Amino acid sequence: MITLVASLGVSLLFAEMILRALNWYCPVQQESEEPYQFSVKRHHELTPNTRYRHKELEYDYIWENNSLGMRDRQRSPSKDPQSFRIFFLGDSMVQGYGVPLEQTMVSLLETSLNKPEREKKVEVLNGGVFGYSPFLEYLYLKEAMPWVDPDLVIMGFSLVNDVGDDYFYTHQARVSEIDGSVYFEEERWPWSYLNEVVEASAVTTAHDIRAQEPNKAPVNRYWSLLWGHIKPWALKSHFLLSLKKLLNQRRLEREYRQLEERRRAIIRERKDDIRINLRLVNYPVLDRKRRLEYWQVSKKYLAEMHRLCSARGIPMVLVVIPILGPEENEFKEPYEVLDEIGRELSIPVIQLLPEFQKWPPEKLEYEVDGHWNPEGNRLAATVLDRELRKFNLLPPLKNH
Repeated sequence: MITLVASLGVSLLFAEMILRALNWYCPVQQESEEPYQFSVKRHHELTPNTRYRHKELEYDYIWENNSLGMRDRQRSPSKDPQSFRIFFLGDSMVQGYGVPLEQTMVSLLETSLNKPEREKKVEVLNGGVFGYSPFLEYLYLKEAMPWVDPDLVIMGFSLVNDVGDDYFYTHQARVSEIDGSVYFEEERWPWSYLNEVVEASAVTTAHDIRAQEPNKAPVNRYWSLLWGHIKPWALKSHFLLSLKKLLNQRRLEREYRQLEERRRAIIRERKDDIRINLRLVNYPVLDRKRRLEYWQVSKKYLAEMHRLCSARGIPMVLVVIPILGPEENEFKEPYEVLDEIGRELSIPVIQLLPEFQKWPPEKLEYEVDGHWNPEGNRLAATVLDRELRKFNLLPPLKNH
């Protein structure tokens, strides 16, 4: 018994020494700058020149914004005459939420479009901002177009939530009585109402559980005395602190998954309420007339973006970002609506769904978070590279 205790003690001491050494050589990188800020003009925007450690259950990476307020490498504000600029607008899927910068769809697309070498270098500026939809993307394009000076605009339309987000933002926006400009007064989000409903349901559930729990047994007196003796050492022990961190991480993972399960359950229960279900138009709920009415805001601002581009002689391409679920993919109406918008505006439409359907969703997106993983970003970039080369919109290849 004494030998066992001694061996355990030596093992714990050895683990403690290793963890202290690792902590000395590899200090935790602290990145705490907020990557976004409130915007009166367009609700929110990415904060220029920031670094932020974006850590969630399924990913951990450094989110960097450049001096132009884009999640992108550093760019010159003025366009090089020898470059061909593509401005890629969209939401978190375009921004590359959940992956390092070099693994984002936009970064991969820029690399591939420059192979083989062209007469002008292709730049693909990442105008993706989480939580954006056509209304905010129109405001962003209107603001940025003079200095970005794009040769091509790509609009990434996300069926995940763009129609629902547009419904929300147009109800939040205010219009100036002086010049008719749009402005925002508060940083409330499209998902705020759902979060409030989920929180209310969680409080009710927790109350019911506590009411059913038996009274816990009193803590053993001897354990309390032992803890009192070892507590000062335990609070300084790297081994025990690491163990505590691991246990807390497991607990947070369980709570995170439980929260997502509650969110999805509430969305299923209220699938016909666009305040809760931002992807309502992807399901055969309500009736067709009412579903199409929800599309009107998004259609309006896609047309406004096209008008801005046409005024400068800039072509525009619409990319449809699908939902990777069998139920949603069986309902073709939203894809047909976007194809029709493309015909009305005389712009090319790239549908990612046919290629994405060849793979199981878990290969392309994070299970809980739902954003594309590195493989999903890679596949999207591959499809876009192939399709964009067909439209004769890119600079010609260099003759060698």
